[in-house]
Amino acid sequence: MKRRLGIILSVLSVAGICFFTLRHGGTEFTKGWSWSITSGDAALAELIQNLILFIPLGVSLALAAPRRPLAAVVFGALLSCTVEFLQQWIPGRDPSVGDIVCNSISTALGVLLVVAAPQWLFVSPRRSAWQALGTAILAAGVWVFTGLMVQHEVTPQPYTVVLTPDFNFFGHYRGSVVKVTPGVGSLEVTAVAAPYPPGRTAPLLAIVDRDTNKIIMLSVDGPDLTLRFYMPALRWTLEQPDLRLRDGMKGVAPRDTFTAATWHDSTNVCLRVNTIERCHLGYTIGDGWKLIYYPAGRGPGIMGGLNLLWMAGCVMGVGFWAARGRRGERGGGEKGGGEKDGGERGGGEKGGGEKGGGARPRGLAIALIIAGLLMVPLITGLKPTPVTEWIGTLVGLGGGYFLGNRTLKRRLGNDTSPQGLANQ
Repeated sequence: MKRRLGIILSVLSVAGICFFTLRHGGTEFTKGWSWSITSGDAALAELIQNLILFIPLGVSLALAAPRRPLAAVVFGALLSCTVEFLQQWIPGRDPSVGDIVCNSISTALGVLLVVAAPQWLFVSPRRSAWQALGTAILAAGVWVFTGLMVQHEVTPQPYTVVLTPDFNFFGHYRGSVVKVTPGVGSLEVTAVAAPYPPGRTAPLLAIVDRDTNKIIMLSVDGPDLTLRFYMPALRWTLEQPDLRLRDGMKGVAPRDTFTAATWHDSTNVCLRVNTIERCHLGYTIGDGWKLIYYPAGRGPGIMGGLNLLWMAGCVMGVGFWAARGRRGERGGGEKGGGEKDGGERGGGEKGGGEKGGGARPRGLAIALIIAGLLMVPLITGLKPTPVTEWIGTLVGLGGGYFLGNRTLKRRLGNDTSPQGLANQ
C-alpha cells in the first residue's frame, strides 16, 4: 500500500515539476547557462522555490522504493538536468547549474525526511509535547517575519518620477501619462488608456531613488490597478506581492482618459480609478507564502484559498505533536510512572504524567498560536487576521491532531504494554 502510494505521488510530483519548470516565462530565449547558485532581484525566493519544488519528489520516491535512497537522489538530479537542458528552447527560461544543485539537494532532503521519520516524527510523548511548542514558536516567527518584510520603507532622497517605464520583468504600458499630481501621502495620475489591457503588470508611473529602488510603482495588470512600494522583502531578495484594486480598469475603454490615484495614512491604503475606489488594503499573516512565490493576477478565490492552506500548513505540526503527547501520556496513565519519567513512561491521568510531562508545553503551544493570530498584526502593522485564515488555522490544528491521534492508535495497537506505550 505504501509503495503504491509512493508511485502515485512520484508521478504527480514529476508532472508538477514539469508544469512549473517547462512553461514559457516570457518572450526572449536564454543567452546561455548560468553558473551561479542563485541571482537576480528575487534570488532568495527562487532559491527557496527550487528547494521546495523537489522535496515532494524525494519523499514520494523514498516511499516507492524505501531501500534505494541513493537511486531516488540520482533520479531527482537526472530529472533536474533534463528540465534545465530543455529550458534552453523555452522563452523566458534560464537554465542554471545552480538549479540542478539545489534540486538535487532538495530531493535528498525529501528522502532524508522519510528515512529519518522515526527520529523526528514518531517520538516519545514528552518530546512530542515540546515539539508542538517548538512548531508553534516557528509558526509565530514566520508570521512576525511576514509583517516585517512587507512594511513600507522610505529610502533617502532625491527621487525621480519615471512615466510608463519599461522595467525588466514587467510589461510596458502602451498608453500615455498626461498629468501627475503629487500630494502629502497621495499620488494622482491622469492617463490615456492603452489600446489593449496589458497581459502582465505594466507600470503607469514609478518613483525611483538614486539607487534605482522603486519607492512607489502604480501599474495596470489586465483589469486591475496595482500598487507596489519599497519594502524590506526587496533587500532580502524575496518576492514583492502587490496591492490591487480588482476590476478597477474594467470600465476604461481603449484610448479613454482616466484618473488613477493612491493615498494612505498611518493605517490605511486606498486605490482609485475614476469613481471606483477601495480602501483598507494591506497584507495579512497568511500572505507569507507570497514572499516566496507570487502568481500576480490570480483571482481572489485562488489567493484566499492559498492563504488558508498556508495557515493550515504553519500549524499542522502543532496539532500532530500535541495529539501524540496527550494520547501517549493518557495511554500509560493507569500504570503510573508520573512525574519521575516526565510523561515518557506513561504517567497519565493517575500517575501525574499529564502535569509533569507535556500538558504545559502543549497548552503554551495552543496559546501561542491564538496570541499570534491576534497580536502579530497589531505588532507589525498587518491587517487583522481574517476569518478565512482563522479557519485555515483551525483546519491545520484539527487535521494535525487527527493524524497524530490516528498514527498513535495504530502504533499502540501493536504494543499495549507499559514499556511499549512509553516508547511511543
